[in-house]
Amino acid sequence: MFELTEPRVLVCGSRRWLWPSTVEAVLDRLAARHIDRLVVIEGAAAGADWAAHLWCRAHGLGADRHRCYPVDWEAERRTRPNQWRQAGPQRNTRILLQEHPRLIIAFHERLNPAAGGTSDMCVRGLLSAAPVWLVPGRDPQVGRWLRLAEFPQPRVARIRREFEAALPPGPGLFGDGSDEPT
Repeated sequence: MFELTEPRVLVCGSRRWLWPSTVEAVLDRLAARHIDRLVVIEGAAAGADWAAHLWCRAHGLGADRHRCYPVDWEAERRTRPNQWRQAGPQRNTRILLQEHPRLIIAFHERLNPAAGGTSDMCVRGLLSAAPVWLVPGRDPQVGRWLRLAEFPQPRVARIRREFEAALPPGPGLFGDGSDEPT
């Protein structure tokens, strides 16, 4: 069983997630285990992110424990009309580099390893050595760990290059000079 040593959890998922109560149940379980130390990180997008956002509000988590990273898509379209779609992946990288989640929980009923924002976050999370748990439906007890090998390798290579380009200078991607997680 995976033990969450530092309770910094990033929630991501489908914008069409139909079961906010599933997100709530998972966060309730984590909160019961970690009491007042749980930090929830999310992007305030529709669906799974928004369910986590509302859960944080309902439980009175302040800015120190509720880390929210919305994207203003309208502003992105206006300021960079040909590159506005990059705002999501860039936000994903920023979240990972600033927040250092210890666990990513992805809520998605039909995760496409080849495309989509949730898939992008999962790959970036795995590249940053954060384990990713996929909850594929209504039952919060059902899920599985994702692995980089499940994603198309050309996509992983492209995202790895983007992610590494955003890193500050220093040791390798994983902090030890290597190119692979330990």
